Amino acid sequence: MRGKALLRGLAAAMLLLALPTRPEAAGAPADHLERVVILTRHGIRAAMSAPEELGRWTAEAWPTFAVPPGHLTAHGFQAASLFGAYYREHYRALGLLPAGDCAAAQVHANLPQRTVETGRALAEQLLPGCPARVDTVATKADPLFDPVPAGVTHLDPDLALAAVRGRIGDATAWTAAHADTVEALQRLLLNCAPVECRAQVQPGGRLAGRRLLTDVPSSLDRGQGEDWLRLQSPLATASGLTESLIMAYADGAPLDGLLGGRVNPDALNRAGAAHAADLDARLRTPYIARVGAGPLARHLADLLAGDGPAVTVLVGHDGTLLLLAGLLRLDWVLPGYQPDQVPPGSALVLERWRRADGQTVIRARFTAQSLDQLRALSPLTEAQPPLSTPVFIPGCSQAGPAMDCPVEQFRRVVEGATRDE
Repeated sequence: MRGKALLRGLAAAMLLLALPTRPEAAGAPADHLERVVILTRHGIRAAMSAPEELGRWTAEAWPTFAVPPGHLTAHGFQAASLFGAYYREHYRALGLLPAGDCAAAQVHANLPQRTVETGRALAEQLLPGCPARVDTVATKADPLFDPVPAGVTHLDPDLALAAVRGRIGDATAWTAAHADTVEALQRLLLNCAPVECRAQVQPGGRLAGRRLLTDVPSSLDRGQGEDWLRLQSPLATASGLTESLIMAYADGAPLDGLLGGRVNPDALNRAGAAHAADLDARLRTPYIARVGAGPLARHLADLLAGDGPAVTVLVGHDGTLLLLAGLLRLDWVLPGYQPDQVPPGSALVLERWRRADGQTVIRARFTAQSLDQLRALSPLTEAQPPLSTPVFIPGCSQAGPAMDCPVEQFRRVVEGATRDE
């Protein structure tokens, strides 16, 4: 009996070996990338304020830029070009952006010089040999990036004030909760401890005429016109100073000219906490995010569900990405940066994939060059890529490393988030 059972087992095994191999065991169909939408911030720009104004807060003179305030620098154009070349090679390897197809990508930018020039740098690299076309609107405000000034959405200043106050409470208490961050940045700027700084800014002191971040008053009031909210605090002032320092470092300014050599990536990362807190209150507050990013979110849903160029690039600002993140409750953390920070040239990348099972899904990630990659103009390759992390889309993303978000569910999430805009 045992011998017959063994023979039957051998016969069954041979029959299984003779059966055709199942697709998932060999030659299984692979996931296929269909479309990509890249929502990117502009590249490295000059500080928005004059060096003399910024120098009121620092022990040393502020570095100067070779371009007007707020303009993309030559270094910034090169850094954006490197990112564009990386996108081209990365997506060409995945079957998009074939050489010579000038319709394979489209670039649309907001109106300022820094966004248009960033778009041009990306277009030149995405489609080499083709005209570097960057689409913009002919009006004074682009509805995708500035829907309130464009008149396509309406922001109630009283409701905006209440929404921000509901998140941060009293502005003085909010400032006090971030006191350590403010004092750390003041120490970096003036190279002295708080008590020493106060003595040294007095007449006759080493820092006479300089200002202290800790002396900036805190207030939160209703704004007027386009200035819809007046949030004044040491954090708000620190936010602009930190961003200007990041731009100068990334632009390659000599280190000895950056606060006497005290600026490095670690110091900038710590200082970035003030910037992150300020922008979180202003831009990620749900009511404000819904009004400010609703049209953009619906446009993204249309792009990802429809046909058109294989790669679409939208070039905006850090506020563009943070408003959208506040609307859809997106978060990310990259090494060397604060949570939800939007460095120069960073992007939210949304890819539409058709999976092997036939389902169409979105895979989202946030990507950026590190500060040292920006400063050194390091070429980006698959071996030395930019920083990148997957982004979970609440209400849509599924479990798993790719965090797949079904396309139609993404549209429903957007519709729900923008309702009653």
